[in-house]
Amino acid sequence: MNTPRAASASGAVAVAVSAAVADAVLEVPGVACLRPGLRSLLHTAARRPGTGPAAGADDRSGVHVTLGAAGTVTALHVEFVARAQHRAADVARAVRTAAAGTASVPRAAVKVTVTGVV
Repeated sequence: MNTPRAASASGAVAVAVSAAVADAVLEVPGVACLRPGLRSLLHTAARRPGTGPAAGADDRSGVHVTLGAAGTVTALHVEFVARAQHRAADVARAVRTAAAGTASVPRAAVKVTVTGVV
């Protein structure tokens, strides 16, 4: 039976994993931002290439965590925008590796979607 306390604990795990994965993904060269809203797109477009993620572009909604019955991470889905100066496929592979390492899951459990290029 799923109690409110258990649901709250698993929610906290999902939030912590999501934040850690988002931070790791934003450090990958070629990642402009996580799945952006309009504000993030505008900030990212205004940045000079190679100067890191734009302020306000770290929206954690680009990382989706699926937890198993034991509260362990069973799957991740990362949506991000790549920089035009980098090959999107190479960046996606690096994002998958960073996310899998941070969440301690196999690379096969990580789905990566490039939602745009700036």
